[in-house]
Amino acid sequence: MGAESSKKVVREQKEYFTPEERQSVLALAQKLAGSSGNITLPAVEKHIAKFYNPEIASRFVKVLIRGKTPTPTCLTSPMLVDSLGPLTKGTLEQHLYLTLTLAGGDQAGVDTDTILKYLEVILGSYLRVVLGGAGCRGWGCGAGDKSVGPVCRAVLHDLLHAGASFKEAQFSYEAFEQWYLGHSLFTRLEAQVVGGCFSINTAGPTNLLPRPSLQPKSFPNLLSAAQVFFLNSALPTALQSEWRFIFSTATHGWSFSIFMKQIVGKGPTLLVVEDQSGNKFGGFASVSWEVKPQFQGTPECFLFTLAPQTGVFHSTGYNTNFMYLNYLEKNTMPNGLGMGGREELFGLWLDYDFGKGSVAPTCTTFRSPPLSPNQQLEVKALEVWALGPEEQDSDDEEGKRSALDRNPEASAMLEMMGKGRVSDGLREEPKD
Repeated sequence: MGAESSKKVVREQKEYFTPEERQSVLALAQKLAGSSGNITLPAVEKHIAKFYNPEIASRFVKVLIRGKTPTPTCLTSPMLVDSLGPLTKGTLEQHLYLTLTLAGGDQAGVDTDTILKYLEVILGSYLRVVLGGAGCRGWGCGAGDKSVGPVCRAVLHDLLHAGASFKEAQFSYEAFEQWYLGHSLFTRLEAQVVGGCFSINTAGPTNLLPRPSLQPKSFPNLLSAAQVFFLNSALPTALQSEWRFIFSTATHGWSFSIFMKQIVGKGPTLLVVEDQSGNKFGGFASVSWEVKPQFQGTPECFLFTLAPQTGVFHSTGYNTNFMYLNYLEKNTMPNGLGMGGREELFGLWLDYDFGKGSVAPTCTTFRSPPLSPNQQLEVKALEVWALGPEEQDSDDEEGKRSALDRNPEASAMLEMMGKGRVSDGLREEPKD
């Protein structure tokens, strides 16, 4: 009785796939086998190369036949399924073995240049092949995307400081294991590519790339698919499923009042700037923008750079100067949009004289270096994305808003004429 129970436990441990997953992998195997019933190793290698490259495909095949004696020249469908099970659904050690082998490392470890090249391959595969049928969910992803390299460098660095040089170093097996455990973005991406290659459902969140919505039919999107992937990974999980286009200078023109009208009250947003030198950077606003001469926002806000270096700079806790938006407030306070730093020395500043701005040499709010080498900015392009599901105002709240509340441009014109909004002092204070 005990022996039978023990055999049953062993048998259950070896069943890595659900019945549906096993059937899906078998269907792929039978397709690769054709009429012969057996899958030749060159056929397996050719299929894997579509998702990786010939070098990694050759390593993958060697992993699949590892330990089999005599060394097979072909695989049956059940053999392929049984080989894939522990590699894709097995222990951490089995996952690490697959990653290190495919990257070109071994039990002694791997160097950063090798793992960088491997990450570039799987990120490129995810964008072009795994999501290829959906056109990268609406984001452009060309084969020559130059942003893949900087994004991969950022993913591989614990400290995402823009401007830091990428130093070659050797990871021991233990050091790589510690890094591997702390970087779910890497493991999720790898699982998506392996799953796509062998028709295996990968567990966990799949919002590595958000769905864009409200896009005009044609506009010069400032972000590559790789950059969207990187920025999306830095956002709170609840905001990673959908990005809604709300403003770009290409679509809406160069008016600060229109810019302000488009972003106020739209929930969390991502602001992307390109200066005249081609540097790309911006910031994440964790709450809706409000027009008021004081700082707002929460510690979830961050600044980022995309080109030529890529990195994200989170709140340090030094102060709460996260977000600032003011417009024609009797000119006693700075007029424009700022993130981080302090008045007159923001980490990122867009002046109400639209098209101009500045970046600080350093920003204590986010511990960020200068986002651009040009401290005084000449903006070439600007776009803003609202993140997550659209917030709906209740009828009651909408009723409490005046026409001037819904039209900040008209309100600003009254301020210029010296005519205050007489109803402001007569309203009831909102209840918390």
